[in-house]
Amino acid sequence: MKKLSSFLFSMFFTGILLVIFAIAIGYATFLENDYGTITAKILVYNSRWFEILLFILCINIIGSVFKYKLIARKKWTVLLFHISFIVIGIGAMITRYYGYEGSMHIRENSSSNFIVSEASYVTIKISDGTETVEESMEVKFSPYTANRFSEKIHFQGKTIHIDNQQFMPSAVENVVLDPNGEPIVSMIAVMNGSSRTDFTLRNNNTKNFGDIALGFGSNTSAAIQLSIKNGNLYIAANDSIEVAGMMSEDSEFITPNTETLVNTQKAYTYKNLTFAIKQFLPNASVQLAYQQPNQGMSAPDAFKATVSSNGESKELIVFGRKGEVGDFSHTSIDGMDVAVSYGSKIITLPFSIQLKDFQLERYPGSMSPSSYASEVVLKDGATEMPFRIFMNNILKYKGYRFFQSSYDTDEQGTILSVNHDSMGTSVTYFGYLIMAIGMLLTLFNKSSRFKSLLKASAKLREKRKKLFTVLVTGVLLSIGAQAQNTTLTPLNSDHIRSFESLLIQDRKGRVEPVATLASEILRKVAKKTSWEGLSPSEVFLDMQANPEKWKNIAIIKVSNPELRRTIGINGKYASFNSIVRTREMGGYILSSAVQAAYNKESNLRNKLDKEIMNVDERVNILMAIFTGDFLTIFPVPNDDNHKWVSINEAQELPAQAADFAKQTVSSYLQSVQIRDWATADQLLNNLKLNQQTIGEKIIPSDTKVSMEVMYNKLNIFGKLAKIFMFTGLILLMLQLLSLFNPNIKLHFLKSFAFYFILALFLAETAGLAIRWYISNHAPWSNGYESMVFISWATALGGLIFAKRSEITLSLTSVLAGLTLLVAGMSWMSPEITNLVPVLKSYWLIVHVAIITASYGFLGISALLGFLNLILMIFRNKRNSDRINHTVKELVNIIQIALIIGLLMVTLGSFLGGVWANESWGRYWGWDPKETWALVTILVYTFITHMHRIPGMRGSFAMSVAAVLGISSVLMTYFGVNYYLSGLHSYAQGEAAPIPSGVYIALAVVALVIVSAYFSEKTNPIVEEEVVSED
Repeated sequence: MKKLSSFLFSMFFTGILLVIFAIAIGYATFLENDYGTITAKILVYNSRWFEILLFILCINIIGSVFKYKLIARKKWTVLLFHISFIVIGIGAMITRYYGYEGSMHIRENSSSNFIVSEASYVTIKISDGTETVEESMEVKFSPYTANRFSEKIHFQGKTIHIDNQQFMPSAVENVVLDPNGEPIVSMIAVMNGSSRTDFTLRNNNTKNFGDIALGFGSNTSAAIQLSIKNGNLYIAANDSIEVAGMMSEDSEFITPNTETLVNTQKAYTYKNLTFAIKQFLPNASVQLAYQQPNQGMSAPDAFKATVSSNGESKELIVFGRKGEVGDFSHTSIDGMDVAVSYGSKIITLPFSIQLKDFQLERYPGSMSPSSYASEVVLKDGATEMPFRIFMNNILKYKGYRFFQSSYDTDEQGTILSVNHDSMGTSVTYFGYLIMAIGMLLTLFNKSSRFKSLLKASAKLREKRKKLFTVLVTGVLLSIGAQAQNTTLTPLNSDHIRSFESLLIQDRKGRVEPVATLASEILRKVAKKTSWEGLSPSEVFLDMQANPEKWKNIAIIKVSNPELRRTIGINGKYASFNSIVRTREMGGYILSSAVQAAYNKESNLRNKLDKEIMNVDERVNILMAIFTGDFLTIFPVPNDDNHKWVSINEAQELPAQAADFAKQTVSSYLQSVQIRDWATADQLLNNLKLNQQTIGEKIIPSDTKVSMEVMYNKLNIFGKLAKIFMFTGLILLMLQLLSLFNPNIKLHFLKSFAFYFILALFLAETAGLAIRWYISNHAPWSNGYESMVFISWATALGGLIFAKRSEITLSLTSVLAGLTLLVAGMSWMSPEITNLVPVLKSYWLIVHVAIITASYGFLGISALLGFLNLILMIFRNKRNSDRINHTVKELVNIIQIALIIGLLMVTLGSFLGGVWANESWGRYWGWDPKETWALVTILVYTFITHMHRIPGMRGSFAMSVAAVLGISSVLMTYFGVNYYLSGLHSYAQGEAAPIPSGVYIALAVVALVIVSAYFSEKTNPIVEEEVVSED
């Protein structure tokens, strides 16, 4: 027993549990992507084995608290941190079993006192005519799982069994002849002119349409009764039925309680229900089949249930779907009426909410929502509480929380998501709180491993026998300067400076200077930041003033060699006229290729298809420039949405304003064409004055406009990418050279290197601050911005660790530059955009900043680990002592960086849970992004505890783990966005094949690890265990 408990509470067993946990939830995200959320929940997230795994992990943590004596006073911070996960687990359990969610739909000036459940239920009603019993069971059905459902209900001394035999999504009933079958009627019906319903009725089954019941057989008491006599089908009802031919306007009536032979060519109308009998088969059976969605709308799901009692058995087809309250399907058995429904259920609230007004605000001049809100009044008896519900601002009352979720297309109704989980949320939040306190105080606890690693780092620094030196030359100043053949005449520089500050409204409603749009266009069309000595603004203006000239200039980037041959060009650039030719010369030569490329599924498009689509986009951009579509510089007077238009939309302007627009633009471009700058200056000033007069409500300040123009010109991050990388590589080469050759002495440049990189870091900080100022939101709201912020955090980490190891500074400089280089790639758009409503929250600043910065520290550890492995490979007898000392020093820094990164990614992830709870109504929903963030936490939790697992200690193991661990970060940041689907849609991109470079990188990493392993095996490093108390 002692051995068993020792194993159960060992760090080795903890590691096993963490690995299983991480693999399970990571695999579940792919299950969800391929087979749906419900399948992932059934097989993993909500499965019994997964709950047992989490329970065992909690027991393991509790046992570890006693085994490692964390209750001792000096370890209370570590205890607090570990116990927090137990508390969070308890909160999650309460949410799982006692919390529920739903949605409330309210139209303006109407009230609602119920919600439709998020979960799906099978509801069973059994009645004998005098008493009724009803039970509801939550179910999860998927076409890829067993869908076991079996319920036993005792009623009036009888036992009724209901068992699921088959589940079919988007189902349709097919009636087939079966000699051993039963009588079946196939019908269609329309209630109140609504959509058509196809269904079947078995003997003694009933179908309800509101308060109208349609039954088949002798044992039903339906208002409309179908029955069999002498092998024929008859109809009768308790009220008159109108009968009309399918193609005839003539009709007749069936008097009440009169049986009439059914005619399948007739339509029957009973009150507001119209129906027809498609087919009657005396011996048949029903099969469920999948029906392809029509125009994106799928048919209801269905399951086939077997109802049995006292030796009698009946089949019952039950239709329904998630998010909709299902209709009951009836059958009679053993003298009882059994009704079964599938779908969401109604949950009545002890109060009501009235929608006074729904408000939708859009970004100026666009259809993109800026925010939407519901002005409601909560009514509970004599209590009336007005409240404004909008994104990130929730209504809380009696344990219920109401969130702004969506709205009706006519903007006259709102959809609120509702959550009832006050206890589970409170317990979980308490766990988050003590986790944050424990994490932060652990950094200052003198007995923590973090402090022990800092002390060990200081000792290694004292033992260091040589200092690494840095050489940085004035070559940096020349980076990016390339010789260009200027064949185009520059425009007047003073006029261009004035033109750059002319305001324009982009397609998403953002008002920005022309310089921003021009820069984006040139990057998109030519993949350059300037063109033959001309700035983007010069190119943009001259294209509109001299369109025919620019149609013959090869400025469209064509990357694919095969496409170049199709167009008939030798270089990498094509002119507009070489692609868009006259009708006699073939017209638009890419027309058929573009259509073929767009007709393919995105994952089936090859490189040629994608380049065709890219070139098509560039051609269309030029077409829009030549026709003036991009010059949306005229505010529409008194427009509610503050829309701005170009001269091509001048019909939206008042007559006088339209004339002004057309004449001014025409005269202005003509003045630019003939280089009459005095006239051009005057006309440009007239355009600016018109904007300030009519569009003053939304135009940015002059300071902000000037700052944005300067930001575009400086291209801060593009230049810093090259300088960071060049500096880091030079430093790294010199440090490695001095490491392998101790005779090289370069002490005098060490301080210069530090301060130079500090200056680069301050420049990057200034760039982020400028972007924050001009965008009005924290600059980490999309892929490009978050990559820049990761670079910033990496550079900061390098400066922090520089005193402990100069080689870390060089590596972080390389990584910071590389990250900026990736941010500048074509698939990362540097465009400043408006925020989607969910991102308009202070949580954007807190959550995203912390979790993104953590990637910088984890990236540092991976890069240092990779360098360590390379150093191990090149050890020999002459340099062994120096390299071993450097490896130990770097491993120490790796562990410090890992602890900081782990604490930040953990804190950031759980703060993200709080944000999700404020935005979507749940603090955890197993969305792929948050799931992979948890995988990252688990991976680095395992790595930071490897020093306690036998066989996984030492410099080699830690270096390998740091390198491999970064794969979880890459999957969280890139993989989820481009290969999985989830709620973080504002961060997603189009799915694409895995780049071949990834496989090459994996092969290189594997080769380095194997080589370092054999080197370490023959010449192992003598390890000095860092003593810590946790």
